[in-house]
Amino acid sequence: MHTLPLRVLLVQLPVPNNPALNTPLAAGYLKAYAESCGLGDRVVIDILPRAVADCAGDAALVQAIVDRAPDLLGFSLYTWNSERSLEVARRVRMRLPDLRVVVGGPEVQADNTWVREHPAVSVAVIGEGEQAFADLLLQIVDCRLQIAPDGQPDLQSAICNLQSRPALPDLSVVPSPYLTGCLELLPDSVQMVEISRWCPYACSFCLYGRNMGPRLGNRSFGLERVLAEVAWGRERGVRQVHFVEANLNLLPIFWPLMRALSEMNADRQVAFYAELRGEHLSAAAVAALEAANVRVVEVGLQTANPVALRAVSRKTDLAQWAAGTRRLSSAGIEVFLDVILGLPDDDAVGVATTLDFIKDQSLGPYDIFMLQVLPGTAVRREAAQYGLTFQDRPPYYVLGTGRLPYAELRRLRRELKLDAGFDPDAVEGMPGVRGQGSGVRGQGSGARLPAPGSRLPAPGSGKFISQVRLFDEGQEGVSDRLAAHVDVFLPVAQLAQATALLAGWIVANPSTLFDVYLEVAGEPPGADELRGWRARLPHTPGYLDRLGVYAADQPEPGYVRASPRLWLVLPWISQAEPNDYAGVAAVIWHYQLDSGQSLPLGAWRTAGGAGIALSFAEGWDDAGRRVVLSTAEAWAAEYGRLLF
Repeated sequence: MHTLPLRVLLVQLPVPNNPALNTPLAAGYLKAYAESCGLGDRVVIDILPRAVADCAGDAALVQAIVDRAPDLLGFSLYTWNSERSLEVARRVRMRLPDLRVVVGGPEVQADNTWVREHPAVSVAVIGEGEQAFADLLLQIVDCRLQIAPDGQPDLQSAICNLQSRPALPDLSVVPSPYLTGCLELLPDSVQMVEISRWCPYACSFCLYGRNMGPRLGNRSFGLERVLAEVAWGRERGVRQVHFVEANLNLLPIFWPLMRALSEMNADRQVAFYAELRGEHLSAAAVAALEAANVRVVEVGLQTANPVALRAVSRKTDLAQWAAGTRRLSSAGIEVFLDVILGLPDDDAVGVATTLDFIKDQSLGPYDIFMLQVLPGTAVRREAAQYGLTFQDRPPYYVLGTGRLPYAELRRLRRELKLDAGFDPDAVEGMPGVRGQGSGVRGQGSGARLPAPGSRLPAPGSGKFISQVRLFDEGQEGVSDRLAAHVDVFLPVAQLAQATALLAGWIVANPSTLFDVYLEVAGEPPGADELRGWRARLPHTPGYLDRLGVYAADQPEPGYVRASPRLWLVLPWISQAEPNDYAGVAAVIWHYQLDSGQSLPLGAWRTAGGAGIALSFAEGWDDAGRRVVLSTAEAWAAEYGRLLF
């Protein structure tokens, strides 16, 4: 028997472009359930704080984990974090040789060998994790399971690689991670509230509810618990709740939940997000959703091509679905309407059928998404049957089908993005320009460029460096303190001197997205010079690179380098042409506004480029600046430009 408590650390790394969604619900369930099994005296389970998990770069993450010196390290693996999580685990094990690593989540599937056989993994758990995790801990502390240093567990154990546990027959045995104090919620984060673990449908491209069976039974959480979790969040200032449920309006809990929320949330403090089945949205159901302040819903058309619907085993009554979806829009509820390209047996004619359906049914805006051939899904098992080729690493995008080769798929995606009003060159899932508090905030934000000599967070302050001006003072040990997204400001004249320093940062933080702002005072560098400089920097392909695959003319190697992104900050008088830098760097014009001068909005638009860095000459007072910035922000928002 262990004389000291087993130290366990659970980690969930965020969606790169939206850390606010990174509520580690799975980790909270694991902790709450294990402690309810009487393990509290023999096991200490911690969850890596979100201030670290959501913000830290790779080197800082490794250090934060090593500092906590766990005996067992657990990762929740999803498409967006699995590669990064496993690389972090590998680095941690190099420094903590006796550490054991357990992984679970949707990425752990029998057919996903790159995860199961990763050298950092000691134990891989398929399916629901609560029982398996608690059993694993019990066997370790009772010395009934010895996990060898090479990562191979005792194959006679009830917990081992490839072995699934049956789903819990009754979810009431799983304590709430919120009500038990197992989870923290940051002020601007989204609260995830799970309703059930069940889906009656068998869409071949989806993992949801795969091992749950066709009947709901007790595979849902009770009304009192769900309401208590929402109330818990409201008391802590939560403004957004995402119901983790694929078919909310099909559950018996739907009507009493909506009635209770309309009372509890009468002040409409909380906005709810839900996934619904459009065929079952009566006028009364939509009214109940609106009264509860369900503001955003996902109804998931995917395709209206009957051939493709049959191929993916998706049962949709299109006429009833359209009627329900229109009711949502009429009630002022925002609808996420998705169309998936690359489905089995779909083709250009079938996609046109889907778009005609959307138009004929007056369904409003839609977005285009590419099929992800996810591990564990039927569509992956049937890939050869339908001629599907796809990435072998996340996000597992389809690269061609028997009816849509890559070139046609890519062309169709571009056309449909343009038709739907989206930038076809934008990469879904890529982090936007730096948020509030750094050099660039995003479209229409009026953020400030950092001044020379800007101070960095002190070592040990608990803050991670998200913005740095190279060659300023006090930058020792920066590599190990970088955030997951970093703005680097650099005079272009010092480009060569910066190469080795930036290369070291990239090696230490391969998953960090670096936005490098090259400030030009005289003649700008040529596109080939910048392209060559970027190519000489080290690079390990990862998730962000594979997101951008459709920017490439060919499906191989299946990715396009994402980092560093280069931004060329040019004087307004420069004669450079932004299009000359296409695919290499985005041009930002630095414009100084003289006292009393009007904004040259027409000239800005004609000049092209990604945006404007606006500065004010002497003579402007605060009131005048505010008026000018308001006008500039409106212009930037209208034309999709960045404003510094």
